[in-house]
Amino acid sequence: MSASSAPKSLGKATRLRSIKKSPYQEDDKPRRVAIYVRVSMEEQAEGHSLDEQERRCRAFLARDKPHWTLVGVFKDEHSGKTDKRPGFQDLIHLVDEGKVDAILCHHLDRFSRKLHDILVYFKQLEDQGVVLAFAEDRFDFSTANGMLEFHVLAVFADWYLQNLSRETSKGKLGRVLKGEHNNQPPFGYIKGADGKLHIVPEEGEALREGFELYATGTYVDRQIADLFNTRGLHTRKGKLWSKESIRDLLQNDFYYGVIEYRTDLYPGNHPPLVTKELFDQALDARRKHRRAPRANSNRLRTYMLNTLVYCAHCGRTLRAQGSRKYRYYRDVSKLRGYNDCPHSGHGVQGYIIEDQVAEIVQAFTLPEDWQAEIRAALDNESERTKAVAHRKELEAKLSRITELYADGSLDRAQFSERRDEITKELNQIILPSADRTLNLGHQVDTFQHIWPLSTIEEQREMCRLMFERIDVDLTTNRVTRVRPDREFLWFFRHNRLLEEDDGPGFRVKQELMTGVDNAL
Repeated sequence: MSASSAPKSLGKATRLRSIKKSPYQEDDKPRRVAIYVRVSMEEQAEGHSLDEQERRCRAFLARDKPHWTLVGVFKDEHSGKTDKRPGFQDLIHLVDEGKVDAILCHHLDRFSRKLHDILVYFKQLEDQGVVLAFAEDRFDFSTANGMLEFHVLAVFADWYLQNLSRETSKGKLGRVLKGEHNNQPPFGYIKGADGKLHIVPEEGEALREGFELYATGTYVDRQIADLFNTRGLHTRKGKLWSKESIRDLLQNDFYYGVIEYRTDLYPGNHPPLVTKELFDQALDARRKHRRAPRANSNRLRTYMLNTLVYCAHCGRTLRAQGSRKYRYYRDVSKLRGYNDCPHSGHGVQGYIIEDQVAEIVQAFTLPEDWQAEIRAALDNESERTKAVAHRKELEAKLSRITELYADGSLDRAQFSERRDEITKELNQIILPSADRTLNLGHQVDTFQHIWPLSTIEEQREMCRLMFERIDVDLTTNRVTRVRPDREFLWFFRHNRLLEEDDGPGFRVKQELMTGVDNAL
């Protein structure tokens, strides 16, 4: 067919398709930009500093984008193989709240090294009208060639990550074959200045005793956890011991002198804390516990507030216990080695405390415009920036005292005291997002209506979601104070039965009377 005989257009279509304009076609548009810099621990050692990345990004803005306004700098010292990075997630929250129109990084691989994350976030950001820019990588995203170059570099970044993972695995296996441990020293050990693992005397002694007691077959994980907590020992994460953490501890092959790598065991060069014989005896006792029939197994009970209720006098957790007919929450301070609580041995029937908590859950009175109030509160950018900076400052302090403890500058007591203070302060810092908080508000509104229709198992899950702690006065059988999960703090301020104290927590008003009169 000749060119002259080719079909000609008959006109314009009546129904025109709408073509969405890419934000990359608006190059001269003023934008609010956030700088994101990232470095892994390995890269930090090679001199790829966060400060240098930030300097180059700022120079790029001054030179090429003077019409953009810098609204913040976000930093991470994490691998680029995951998007679960604190600074990165804070940045994405700011984007979701509509406060950022552009993200600037030094190189593409600073944003992410994972191909999937690069492409998914690129599309998500483009749909939100947010552009990605790089101080050293210049892509023209408005052209096919520019997009091709972008995809090629993304593939190379992903290849680097996969290759690094393979090389890291080789390095880890090499260390294992030399008898060296790859991860953080487990409970009972500390890494010395010589790079080797050494036994922490107090922890090592407690761990051996824990194995010996469990191997007798007369102790269970909960009792070993109480023993450790009584002595003021904490897990490597600074938490109290639970039956779950003790269960993992007493099944860790590391303690008889071996190292696990991908389900295989290799000889270790660290000093063992227990013999293989004792380790096997403890395992055998665990198998017997599993096979043994439970007393009253046909009457297993659910305790709605187990691990949440505390004695208001001594501050220790109340133990959930049951008899043939009743469920109790009881103070067992003496069994744990403490003689300072006058209520040790005293308990309260489960339904009395549970009914009071039920009354609190159903007493939330959210204002009609609560959603607008939350958005207004979370729009205070200066407060969020301060919170982020304070959190990073505390994390740095925690890292420093750990180093001081490792090199012997701090003893165990000094380290534990400072670590607990910093951890407590860290736990009080809240970095909420509007969408997350609004979702929690809908849950609170729903809980108070569905509570009467829920099973005790469902009520237990609601309590675990909303509460961190519930204090009980065993003299009056009253709930006297509650501490909410940090994310629910705003909603607890709108509960007619609660008054906020210096906690963060809430005193329970005397209006809460459910079950109390009948118990006295």
